[in-house]
Amino acid sequence: MSRLCSLLLLLICWLTSCHPAVGDSTPKSQRETVTSLLRTLLRSVKVGDFNPNPNVHIALRLARDHNLETEELLLMQLKEASVRKVLNSENFSSGLVALYTLAVKASCNDPINVTANGTTIDLIGILQEKLTQEIKHIEATGFPLSNYYQVSLDMLALCVMNSHVSPCSVRILTRAVDEEQFTHGSEFSVDTGSVAALALRCVKQAGTIQNTVNIEDALRKVLTQILEHVKDDGLIGNLYSTGEAMQVDNLTLPETSTTLAPVTSAVPIRVEYNIEDGVNHTFSDAVNVTVPRGSRLIQVLEETQRLYPVRFSFDVTMTLWGPSLTIVRGLSSSNQDRTYWQLLNGSRPLDQGIGDYRPQNGEHIFARLTHY
Repeated sequence: MSRLCSLLLLLICWLTSCHPAVGDSTPKSQRETVTSLLRTLLRSVKVGDFNPNPNVHIALRLARDHNLETEELLLMQLKEASVRKVLNSENFSSGLVALYTLAVKASCNDPINVTANGTTIDLIGILQEKLTQEIKHIEATGFPLSNYYQVSLDMLALCVMNSHVSPCSVRILTRAVDEEQFTHGSEFSVDTGSVAALALRCVKQAGTIQNTVNIEDALRKVLTQILEHVKDDGLIGNLYSTGEAMQVDNLTLPETSTTLAPVTSAVPIRVEYNIEDGVNHTFSDAVNVTVPRGSRLIQVLEETQRLYPVRFSFDVTMTLWGPSLTIVRGLSSSNQDRTYWQLLNGSRPLDQGIGDYRPQNGEHIFARLTHY
Protein backbone atom coordinates (compact mmCIF):
# COMPACT_ATOMS: atom_id res chain seq x y z
CA MET A 1 0.00 0.00 0.00
CA SER A 2 1.43 3.38 -0.95
CA ARG A 3 1.92 6.01 1.70
CA LEU A 4 -1.69 7.05 2.00
CA CYS A 5 -0.98 8.57 5.38
CA SER A 6 -0.14 11.83 3.62
CA LEU A 7 -3.84 12.09 2.86
CA LEU A 8 -4.75 12.22 6.51
CA LEU A 9 -3.12 15.60 6.87
CA LEU A 10 -5.87 17.12 4.74
CA LEU A 11 -8.14 16.51 7.71
CA ILE A 12 -6.69 19.39 9.67
CA CYS A 13 -8.80 21.94 7.79
CA TRP A 14 -12.14 20.33 8.64
CA LEU A 15 -11.67 17.74 11.37
CA THR A 16 -12.67 19.85 14.33
CA SER A 17 -16.00 20.67 12.69
CA CYS A 18 -16.70 17.19 11.37
CA HIS A 19 -18.58 16.91 8.09
CA PRO A 20 -20.37 13.79 6.86
CA ALA A 21 -18.63 14.06 3.49
CA VAL A 22 -15.74 15.91 1.93
CA GLY A 23 -15.81 17.91 -1.29
CA ASP A 24 -13.59 17.21 -4.27
CA SER A 25 -11.40 19.69 -6.12
CA THR A 26 -9.67 17.12 -8.32
CA PRO A 27 -8.99 18.37 -11.87
CA LYS A 28 -11.18 16.64 -14.46
CA SER A 29 -8.12 15.20 -16.20
CA GLN A 30 -7.17 13.31 -13.04
CA ARG A 31 -10.58 12.16 -11.84
CA GLU A 32 -10.34 8.85 -13.68
CA THR A 33 -7.12 8.09 -11.81
CA VAL A 34 -8.67 9.11 -8.48
CA THR A 35 -11.75 6.97 -9.16
CA SER A 36 -9.53 3.99 -9.96
CA LEU A 37 -7.61 4.51 -6.72
CA LEU A 38 -10.87 4.74 -4.80
CA ARG A 39 -12.02 1.40 -6.23
CA THR A 40 -8.69 -0.13 -5.21
CA LEU A 41 -9.13 1.17 -1.67
CA LEU A 42 -12.66 -0.22 -1.45
CA ARG A 43 -11.50 -3.65 -2.67
CA SER A 44 -8.80 -3.68 0.01
CA VAL A 45 -11.43 -3.70 2.77
CA LYS A 46 -12.13 -7.34 3.63
CA VAL A 47 -14.67 -8.87 6.01
CA GLY A 48 -12.86 -10.30 9.03
CA ASP A 49 -9.71 -8.22 8.57
CA PHE A 50 -7.71 -8.58 11.79
CA ASN A 51 -5.52 -5.51 11.23
CA PRO A 52 -7.52 -2.89 9.29
CA ASN A 53 -5.70 0.05 7.76
CA PRO A 54 -6.69 3.43 9.27
CA ASN A 55 -5.08 5.22 6.31
CA VAL A 56 -7.59 3.59 3.97
CA HIS A 57 -10.50 4.77 6.11
CA ILE A 58 -9.15 8.33 6.19
CA ALA A 59 -8.68 8.31 2.43
CA LEU A 60 -12.22 7.01 1.88
CA ARG A 61 -13.64 9.74 4.10
CA LEU A 62 -11.74 12.37 2.09
CA ALA A 63 -13.17 11.18 -1.22
CA ARG A 64 -15.98 12.89 -3.11
CA ASP A 65 -17.89 9.63 -3.63
CA HIS A 66 -18.70 7.30 -0.74
CA ASN A 67 -19.57 3.67 -0.15
CA LEU A 68 -21.11 4.05 3.29
CA GLU A 69 -21.50 0.32 3.87
CA THR A 70 -17.79 -0.31 3.32
CA GLU A 71 -16.80 2.71 5.38
CA GLU A 72 -19.00 1.55 8.25
CA LEU A 73 -17.47 -1.95 8.08
CA LEU A 74 -13.96 -0.52 8.20
CA LEU A 75 -14.83 1.80 11.09
CA MET A 76 -16.18 -1.15 13.06
CA GLN A 77 -12.99 -3.12 12.33
CA LEU A 78 -10.85 -0.21 13.47
CA LYS A 79 -12.74 0.07 16.74
CA GLU A 80 -12.49 -3.66 17.37
CA ALA A 81 -8.78 -3.72 16.53
CA SER A 82 -7.96 -0.73 18.74
CA VAL A 83 -9.78 -2.24 21.72
CA ARG A 84 -8.11 -5.62 21.14
CA LYS A 85 -4.64 -4.06 20.88
CA VAL A 86 -5.12 -2.24 24.18
CA LEU A 87 -6.63 -5.21 26.06
CA ASN A 88 -4.05 -7.71 24.78
CA SER A 89 -1.07 -5.34 25.01
CA GLU A 90 -0.35 -5.81 21.31
CA ASN A 91 2.07 -3.61 19.41
CA PHE A 92 0.35 -0.23 19.23
CA SER A 93 3.00 2.41 18.52
CA SER A 94 2.29 6.06 19.15
CA GLY A 95 1.99 6.90 15.45
CA LEU A 96 -0.45 4.04 14.89
CA VAL A 97 -2.57 5.26 17.80
CA ALA A 98 -2.58 8.71 16.18
CA LEU A 99 -3.77 7.20 12.88
CA TYR A 100 -6.55 5.23 14.60
CA THR A 101 -7.59 8.37 16.47
CA LEU A 102 -7.80 10.42 13.29
CA ALA A 103 -9.64 7.64 11.45
CA VAL A 104 -12.31 7.39 14.16
CA LYS A 105 -12.71 11.17 14.21
CA ALA A 106 -12.97 11.22 10.40
CA SER A 107 -16.30 9.38 10.72
CA CYS A 108 -17.58 11.94 13.24
CA ASN A 109 -17.11 9.47 16.11
CA ASP A 110 -15.62 10.45 19.46
CA PRO A 111 -12.07 9.02 19.93
CA ILE A 112 -12.49 9.45 23.69
CA ASN A 113 -15.25 6.82 23.74
CA VAL A 114 -14.36 3.97 21.38
CA THR A 115 -16.51 0.95 22.16
CA ALA A 116 -16.23 -2.58 20.80
CA ASN A 117 -17.31 -5.94 22.23
CA GLY A 118 -18.54 -4.34 25.45
CA THR A 119 -15.30 -2.48 26.21
CA THR A 120 -14.69 1.27 25.91
CA ILE A 121 -11.26 2.88 25.53
CA ASP A 122 -10.07 6.49 25.31
CA LEU A 123 -7.79 6.84 22.26
CA ILE A 124 -6.99 10.48 23.08
CA GLY A 125 -5.82 9.54 26.57
CA ILE A 126 -3.79 6.64 25.20
CA LEU A 127 -2.20 8.90 22.58
CA GLN A 128 -1.25 11.47 25.22
CA GLU A 129 0.38 8.73 27.31
CA LYS A 130 2.20 7.35 24.26
CA LEU A 131 3.58 10.79 23.45
CA THR A 132 4.69 11.22 27.07
CA GLN A 133 6.60 7.93 26.82
CA GLU A 134 8.22 9.07 23.57
CA ILE A 135 9.34 12.35 25.18
CA LYS A 136 10.75 10.58 28.25
CA HIS A 137 12.70 8.19 26.01
CA ILE A 138 14.13 11.11 24.01
CA GLU A 139 15.20 12.86 27.21
CA ALA A 140 16.86 9.68 28.49
CA THR A 141 18.49 8.38 25.30
CA GLY A 142 18.46 11.16 22.73
CA PHE A 143 16.05 9.44 20.34
CA PRO A 144 12.36 8.38 20.34
CA LEU A 145 10.89 4.99 21.08
CA SER A 146 9.65 4.99 17.48
CA ASN A 147 10.85 7.88 15.31
CA TYR A 148 10.33 11.62 14.90
CA TYR A 149 7.74 11.09 12.17
CA GLN A 150 5.47 9.37 14.70
CA VAL A 151 6.25 11.90 17.44
CA SER A 152 5.31 14.73 15.07
CA LEU A 153 2.16 12.90 13.99
CA ASP A 154 1.20 12.41 17.65
CA MET A 155 1.50 16.14 18.32
CA LEU A 156 -0.40 17.04 15.15
CA ALA A 157 -3.28 14.67 15.97
CA LEU A 158 -3.61 15.99 19.51
CA CYS A 159 -3.40 19.60 18.35
CA VAL A 160 -6.07 19.38 15.63
CA MET A 161 -8.41 17.78 18.18
CA ASN A 162 -7.84 20.62 20.64
CA SER A 163 -6.20 18.28 23.13
CA HIS A 164 -3.32 19.28 25.39
CA VAL A 165 0.16 19.39 23.83
CA SER A 166 2.75 19.99 26.54
CA PRO A 167 5.38 22.72 26.25
CA CYS A 168 7.97 19.99 26.91
CA SER A 169 6.99 18.03 23.80
CA VAL A 170 7.05 21.22 21.70
CA ARG A 171 10.49 22.04 23.05
CA ILE A 172 11.72 18.52 22.22
CA LEU A 173 10.48 18.84 18.64
CA THR A 174 11.99 22.28 18.06
CA ARG A 175 15.28 21.00 19.46
CA ALA A 176 15.16 18.05 17.05
CA VAL A 177 14.80 20.54 14.18
CA ASP A 178 17.70 22.61 15.48
CA GLU A 179 19.92 19.53 15.85
CA GLU A 180 18.85 18.20 12.42
CA GLN A 181 17.48 14.92 13.75
CA PHE A 182 15.03 14.38 10.87
CA THR A 183 17.19 12.02 8.84
CA HIS A 184 16.69 8.70 7.10
CA GLY A 185 20.13 7.20 6.74
CA SER A 186 22.23 10.25 5.91
CA GLU A 187 19.48 12.13 4.06
CA PHE A 188 17.02 14.73 5.37
CA SER A 189 13.57 13.11 5.69
CA VAL A 190 11.12 15.35 3.86
CA ASP A 191 8.05 13.53 5.17
CA THR A 192 9.22 13.79 8.79
CA GLY A 193 10.05 17.46 8.35
CA SER A 194 6.67 18.10 6.74
CA VAL A 195 4.66 16.49 9.52
CA ALA A 196 6.80 18.25 12.14
CA ALA A 197 6.17 21.60 10.42
CA LEU A 198 2.42 20.96 10.35
CA ALA A 199 2.46 20.03 14.04
CA LEU A 200 4.48 23.10 15.03
CA ARG A 201 2.32 25.41 12.94
CA CYS A 202 -0.83 23.94 14.49
CA VAL A 203 0.54 24.46 18.01
CA LYS A 204 1.56 28.02 17.17
CA GLN A 205 -1.87 28.85 15.78
CA ALA A 206 -3.59 27.25 18.77
CA GLY A 207 -2.00 29.89 20.99
CA THR A 208 -1.45 27.56 23.94
CA ILE A 209 2.33 28.05 24.06
CA GLN A 210 3.42 31.43 25.41
CA ASN A 211 6.91 31.67 23.88
CA THR A 212 6.62 30.99 20.16
CA VAL A 213 10.04 32.33 19.12
CA ASN A 214 11.61 28.87 19.06
CA ILE A 215 8.62 27.49 17.13
CA GLU A 216 8.96 30.21 14.48
CA ASP A 217 12.72 29.61 14.17
CA ALA A 218 12.17 25.84 13.83
CA LEU A 219 9.47 26.36 11.22
CA ARG A 220 11.71 28.60 9.12
CA LYS A 221 14.55 26.10 9.28
CA VAL A 222 12.52 23.01 8.40
CA LEU A 223 10.70 24.83 5.58
CA THR A 224 14.06 25.83 4.12
CA GLN A 225 15.21 22.20 4.28
CA ILE A 226 12.03 21.00 2.57
CA LEU A 227 12.34 23.56 -0.23
CA GLU A 228 15.93 22.46 -0.83
CA HIS A 229 14.53 19.07 -1.86
CA VAL A 230 12.17 20.27 -4.60
CA LYS A 231 13.13 18.46 -7.81
CA ASP A 232 12.81 19.52 -11.44
CA ASP A 233 9.94 17.08 -12.01
CA GLY A 234 7.89 18.68 -9.20
CA LEU A 235 8.49 15.99 -6.60
CA ILE A 236 9.57 17.10 -3.14
CA GLY A 237 11.92 14.48 -1.70
CA ASN A 238 10.21 11.49 -3.30
CA LEU A 239 6.82 10.30 -4.49
CA TYR A 240 5.53 9.58 -0.98
CA SER A 241 6.73 12.71 0.77
CA THR A 242 5.44 15.11 -1.89
CA GLY A 243 1.81 15.08 -0.71
CA GLU A 244 2.82 15.98 2.83
CA ALA A 245 5.30 18.64 1.78
CA MET A 246 2.76 20.32 -0.52
CA GLN A 247 0.53 20.95 2.47
CA VAL A 248 3.34 22.83 4.28
CA ASP A 249 4.39 25.05 1.39
CA ASN A 250 0.99 25.30 -0.35
CA LEU A 251 2.63 24.01 -3.53
CA THR A 252 0.88 22.46 -6.52
CA LEU A 253 2.30 19.95 -8.94
CA PRO A 254 2.19 20.58 -12.69
CA GLU A 255 -0.62 18.71 -14.39
CA THR A 256 0.68 15.60 -16.11
CA SER A 257 -0.78 12.90 -18.26
CA THR A 258 -2.14 9.86 -16.43
CA THR A 259 -1.72 7.55 -19.43
CA LEU A 260 0.59 4.67 -18.55
CA ALA A 261 3.18 3.39 -20.97
CA PRO A 262 2.58 -0.18 -22.14
CA VAL A 263 4.58 -2.85 -20.32
CA THR A 264 5.88 -5.88 -22.14
CA SER A 265 6.00 -8.30 -19.24
CA ALA A 266 7.27 -11.23 -21.34
CA VAL A 267 10.65 -9.56 -21.95
CA PRO A 268 13.19 -10.63 -19.30
CA ILE A 269 15.54 -8.26 -17.51
CA ARG A 270 18.74 -8.92 -15.59
CA VAL A 271 19.22 -7.44 -12.10
CA GLU A 272 22.23 -7.64 -9.82
CA TYR A 273 21.12 -8.08 -6.20
CA ASN A 274 23.59 -7.35 -3.39
CA ILE A 275 23.25 -7.95 0.35
CA GLU A 276 25.56 -6.36 2.90
CA ASP A 277 25.82 -6.34 6.67
CA GLY A 278 26.91 -2.73 6.94
CA VAL A 279 26.84 -2.78 10.76
CA ASN A 280 28.66 -5.94 11.89
CA HIS A 281 30.35 -6.64 8.54
CA THR A 282 29.64 -10.37 8.74
CA PHE A 283 28.77 -10.86 5.07
CA SER A 284 28.65 -9.25 1.65
CA ASP A 285 27.26 -11.18 -1.31
CA ALA A 286 25.88 -10.61 -4.79
CA VAL A 287 24.03 -12.53 -7.48
CA ASN A 288 22.60 -11.84 -10.94
CA VAL A 289 19.03 -12.95 -11.55
CA THR A 290 16.62 -12.80 -14.47
CA VAL A 291 12.99 -11.80 -13.95
CA PRO A 292 10.18 -10.64 -16.27
CA ARG A 293 10.18 -6.96 -17.14
CA GLY A 294 7.81 -5.09 -14.82
CA SER A 295 8.55 -7.34 -11.82
CA ARG A 296 8.54 -5.72 -8.41
CA LEU A 297 11.60 -5.85 -6.21
CA ILE A 298 10.07 -8.44 -3.93
CA GLN A 299 9.89 -10.78 -6.93
CA VAL A 300 13.64 -10.28 -7.46
CA LEU A 301 14.24 -11.26 -3.83
CA GLU A 302 11.99 -14.29 -4.20
CA GLU A 303 13.92 -15.44 -7.27
CA THR A 304 17.29 -15.09 -5.51
CA GLN A 305 15.94 -17.05 -2.55
CA ARG A 306 14.65 -19.76 -4.88
CA LEU A 307 18.11 -20.11 -6.43
CA TYR A 308 20.05 -19.79 -3.16
CA PRO A 309 17.73 -20.61 -0.22
CA VAL A 310 20.34 -20.02 2.49
CA ARG A 311 22.63 -17.29 1.12
CA PHE A 312 19.76 -15.06 0.03
CA SER A 313 17.04 -15.99 2.50
CA PHE A 314 14.86 -13.11 3.61
CA ASP A 315 11.70 -12.28 5.50
CA VAL A 316 9.33 -9.35 5.52
CA THR A 317 6.93 -7.71 7.95
CA MET A 318 3.61 -6.51 6.63
CA THR A 319 3.04 -2.85 7.48
CA LEU A 320 0.35 -0.32 6.67
CA TRP A 321 2.38 0.63 3.61
CA GLY A 322 3.11 -2.85 2.29
CA PRO A 323 5.84 -5.45 2.91
CA SER A 324 8.96 -4.19 4.67
CA LEU A 325 12.27 -6.09 4.46
CA THR A 326 13.27 -7.01 8.02
CA ILE A 327 15.49 -10.13 7.83
CA VAL A 328 18.25 -11.01 5.35
CA ARG A 329 20.28 -14.21 5.71
CA GLY A 330 18.98 -14.57 9.26
CA LEU A 331 20.11 -11.08 10.28
CA SER A 332 17.22 -8.99 11.58
CA SER A 333 16.83 -5.24 11.73
CA SER A 334 16.36 -3.94 15.28
CA ASN A 335 14.57 -0.95 16.76
CA GLN A 336 16.64 -1.38 19.92
CA ASP A 337 19.91 -1.22 17.96
CA ARG A 338 18.41 1.38 15.59
CA THR A 339 19.19 -0.62 12.45
CA TYR A 340 17.18 -1.20 9.29
CA TRP A 341 17.62 -2.79 5.87
CA GLN A 342 18.26 0.12 3.52
CA LEU A 343 17.40 -0.44 -0.15
CA LEU A 344 19.45 1.28 -2.84
CA ASN A 345 19.84 1.41 -6.60
CA GLY A 346 23.60 1.72 -6.77
CA SER A 347 24.32 4.51 -4.28
CA ARG A 348 20.83 6.06 -4.53
CA PRO A 349 18.27 5.13 -1.82
CA LEU A 350 15.02 3.82 -3.28
CA ASP A 351 11.94 6.00 -2.83
CA GLN A 352 9.63 2.96 -2.85
CA GLY A 353 9.46 -0.29 -0.89
CA ILE A 354 10.02 -3.83 -2.12
CA GLY A 355 6.32 -4.23 -2.85
CA ASP A 356 6.22 -1.20 -5.19
CA TYR A 357 9.64 -0.63 -6.75
CA ARG A 358 10.13 -2.09 -10.26
CA PRO A 359 13.82 -2.51 -11.18
CA GLN A 360 14.99 -1.82 -14.72
CA ASN A 361 17.33 -3.94 -16.79
CA GLY A 362 20.92 -3.78 -15.55
CA GLU A 363 20.21 -2.17 -12.17
CA HIS A 364 22.40 -2.95 -9.18
CA ILE A 365 20.11 -3.28 -6.17
CA PHE A 366 21.55 -3.28 -2.65
CA ALA A 367 20.01 -4.35 0.65
CA ARG A 368 22.33 -2.99 3.33
CA LEU A 369 21.91 -3.21 7.11
CA THR A 370 22.38 0.36 8.26
CA HIS A 371 22.09 2.48 11.40
CA TYR A 372 19.46 5.23 11.53
